[in-house]
Amino acid sequence: MSKNKYIITTAGKFHHFDVAKVLEKNNQLFKIVSGYPWLKLKKEKVSKKFVEAQGIYRILREPILRNSRFKKIDNILNILSAKNLDNKTSKIIDQNKDVNVFIGQSQCGLKSGIKIKEKNKIYICERTSTHIEFQNNILKEEYQNLGLKYYDIDNWYIDREKQEYSESDIILVPSTFVKKTFDEKNLSKVRVLEFGVNTKNFFRDINIKKSDKHFDILYLANKSVRKGFHYVIEAFKKFKHPYKRLHIVGSNTSDQNYFKDKTSDDNMIIYGHVDHLKLNTIINLCHVYVLPSIEDGFATTILQVASAGCPVIVTENTGGGDFVRRSNCGFVVPIRGVESIVDKLTLLADNKILLNQLSENAKNYSLVNNWEKYFNKLETIIEQIN
Repeated sequence: MSKNKYIITTAGKFHHFDVAKVLEKNNQLFKIVSGYPWLKLKKEKVSKKFVEAQGIYRILREPILRNSRFKKIDNILNILSAKNLDNKTSKIIDQNKDVNVFIGQSQCGLKSGIKIKEKNKIYICERTSTHIEFQNNILKEEYQNLGLKYYDIDNWYIDREKQEYSESDIILVPSTFVKKTFDEKNLSKVRVLEFGVNTKNFFRDINIKKSDKHFDILYLANKSVRKGFHYVIEAFKKFKHPYKRLHIVGSNTSDQNYFKDKTSDDNMIIYGHVDHLKLNTIINLCHVYVLPSIEDGFATTILQVASAGCPVIVTENTGGGDFVRRSNCGFVVPIRGVESIVDKLTLLADNKILLNQLSENAKNYSLVNNWEKYFNKLETIIEQIN
């Protein structure tokens, strides 16, 4: 039986380059088409001959990406990028008969998906967040609760994604939380495949000693309303500990003005964006990770910190609830549940035995939760529809 040959289209990097590395190793990667420039992709360690870097629109977006005043311009550029990626992929599929599986990140794969189905091959629409209408509604609700202006997801994206859901053979999602947001019309083709983690980048470093005096809390995500950054700040301020510290790792977003005056405490350490090598060091210094997302697909940071032996406190809406319960590496709290977060922080700060046990559980479970395992499960999903 011949091996499947894959083409992947992604707006950026995300987890797709981890998958591409496994495919290249197995001689099953035909091409990965990305909306990032090669300069940002070369360190991903996928051979350049397999990478189609279409980064011009990303370069144009970079100066305005986090500024809400340029939201309309950024939106136009993003739509043009999605169309360009789709057109490029469609041409590759049209010109190469060896490709038999297309994985298209949602918004980037409608034309390509239709093209590969014309050849009786497989179209997988990958949706790494919740159903786009659910996403739009819950984020609108959160911004309104905070008295902030919300920019509705453009109808182009909503219409586009709903067409992709309809055309695809498989809708691939990373969590049961995401699956539950899909309607009955598309539910039968939704398949759940949890992400893996790179244990070479994220691991418990025994040379790094956590503080015996301070209780170090980590927030690792974009500083956004979507990721629940405001709830982390509120919970941290309510958490009573004489030597607490909050390590904030992540880029600013268009929400930055809302957070400007909320992170000025002396016991908050702000890093901005950090590369993987330094990131693993920061994770290893922290006792617990908090991510109270309002909406997510499956935050890969949960897997990364767990791999480094850091217990987690997350909401179901991070998409990581099943993983946390199965691995027993932390706690799942309700969205907007500040008091629940404070309770769990207090419990872990007071109970070092429990903290250490959750840390060991996280580290040990992650050892088998790798990208090779992810790919093997993907192949099984594809076999089931053939």
